[in-house]
Amino acid sequence: MWLIAEYQPVTLFSFRSGMATSSGAKTLFLPTPFAIRTALLDAAIRTRGIAAGSAVFEWLKKLRIAVRLPERVVVTNLFAKVLKPTRKDKKNKPQKKEEPMERTIAFREYAYLDGTLTLAFETEGDRADELRLLLTQLNYFGKRGSFFQLLRAPESTDVLPEGFIAMDDIESTFVLGSIIQPMDDWGESMTFAKVNIYIDEEISLGEDRVRKNMVLPYRLVRSSKSFSYYERM
Repeated sequence: MWLIAEYQPVTLFSFRSGMATSSGAKTLFLPTPFAIRTALLDAAIRTRGIAAGSAVFEWLKKLRIAVRLPERVVVTNLFAKVLKPTRKDKKNKPQKKEEPMERTIAFREYAYLDGTLTLAFETEGDRADELRLLLTQLNYFGKRGSFFQLLRAPESTDVLPEGFIAMDDIESTFVLGSIIQPMDDWGESMTFAKVNIYIDEEISLGEDRVRKNMVLPYRLVRSSKSFSYYERM
């Protein structure tokens, strides 16, 4: 059985790629499987307490996720003033009062998603009822402030409708002219202790956090120095 939740973006969306730097950050067009699973785990802990986190983590890790993309995406390209920690290895510069943070310029992208972002999860039995409650608790994905509104109660169906892309089979959806973006997900070796930010265990890239390239069926329609406009094929 598939449980389907449809979300309406109500602000601009921003989600930095895992390969981005602090000074240059292009945005993804949708949240990654890693972010979706972590958001659901966070919702479980906030509503049921930390003791429920470990049990919920185990079945979230095995959850199959599919997505139906918004019809259009417009990405703004801009430079913004940001603060970053002051580096102490500057040479040949006049001495001045050292501040903990310094101002600099960084590249940022924000995406306007025209249409709904629809997520589908393959589940069964009591897990479906538990997941349905968790989905109602989600109100943003990606950068804090990228708010989404659940349009209606999640619905169940026996067959995944057309137009969805399975996020665990992301290399078989190639269409000529598509956009390729890197997506992170929980790896086989990921544990609840590693995803818990209050426990001093590191997440290893390539093992606990795996990265794959996802093919998104969007074509570039128009672009300029300040924006790029994409339509779903």
